[in-house]
Amino acid sequence: MEPSYLNNMRTAVILIYICWSAGVYVCPVQADSNVLNAIVLETITFGLAVKDSGFIYKSGNGIAKVVNDEAHFINNSYGVRLQWDHSSGLFSIIDLKREDSGEYRVEDHHDNQRIYQLTVWDPVSRPRVSSRNKMNPTCSVLCSVQNGREVILSWQRDGKTLSHTSSPDLSTLLSLPLAIEYNSAPYSCVVKNPARNETVIVKPEEYCLVSVSKPRIRSSAGYGGGCCSLLCSVQNGREVTLSWQIEGETLSHTSSPDLRTPLSLPLDIAESNITYYCVAKNPGSEERTVFHPSALCMEEGNRTRDVVGYIMFVLRLVEFVLVTLAVGLLLHMYRVGRVLPQHR
Repeated sequence: MEPSYLNNMRTAVILIYICWSAGVYVCPVQADSNVLNAIVLETITFGLAVKDSGFIYKSGNGIAKVVNDEAHFINNSYGVRLQWDHSSGLFSIIDLKREDSGEYRVEDHHDNQRIYQLTVWDPVSRPRVSSRNKMNPTCSVLCSVQNGREVILSWQRDGKTLSHTSSPDLSTLLSLPLAIEYNSAPYSCVVKNPARNETVIVKPEEYCLVSVSKPRIRSSAGYGGGCCSLLCSVQNGREVTLSWQIEGETLSHTSSPDLRTPLSLPLDIAESNITYYCVAKNPGSEERTVFHPSALCMEEGNRTRDVVGYIMFVLRLVEFVLVTLAVGLLLHMYRVGRVLPQHR
């Protein structure tokens, strides 16, 4: 007769095998644990390879097993999203959903077991930065982002967190203001959750400078002698440069520390079909005005010719009037001269 402990051991082994075959999780004595964070619609791969035979559980319930190097999927709720790679022996879940979060256990036929604590997160939105004011020497910017589960919004510079905020109210935007110094190192607006982060780099010169005005072009003369004189002007500002450009090449440029007076830049051009650009810019913005020689120079030339023609017409009219008056005066004097001798 066999000892009772052998019967108990045999019974336990049989029960374990029956549970394993049925997909019921049997708690192991010890297993390595891993924390996994992933984003909705991404793919997660469990790192323990299962070759020949093995099992994967979720929350203690078997969802797939490998028998004789062939996968059998027990839980149909995953559909084709739960996959097993024959060559690597790795289980994966594709097109992740938030409800996929939970504890997974993978074990192979060598009794190697590993626990994975998976949490599936929504992706974080990209933060938006806007200027609140552009006062000198500091200006204020505002970083905003759509809130989400365990989302933290922060301002950073040189790897150090300057300020941060979060909120349990997921229906509202997260916003975080910051006063920044002009001519300082770039700042970073960072939004993150445990699985992902998004960063926007903020260069002070791009947010602390007033946007340049659109330059204005006027023609000071038409095509006199085959040349047209232009003048481009713009309101001056901090670090504003005004230039004439053609096909990406700068022809001339100017700037001035006197911010009270406008910037002006003349240009003499010959008659042609080339397009010119008057460009006003600072480190944070740029405005340009396109100029086609035929648009203004020919128009000014036509105006000049019209004025000259009008003046010539007036002169000829005056000449005609004067001649007419002179002839009339001579006729009058002739008649008067004939009448006087008769009276004598």
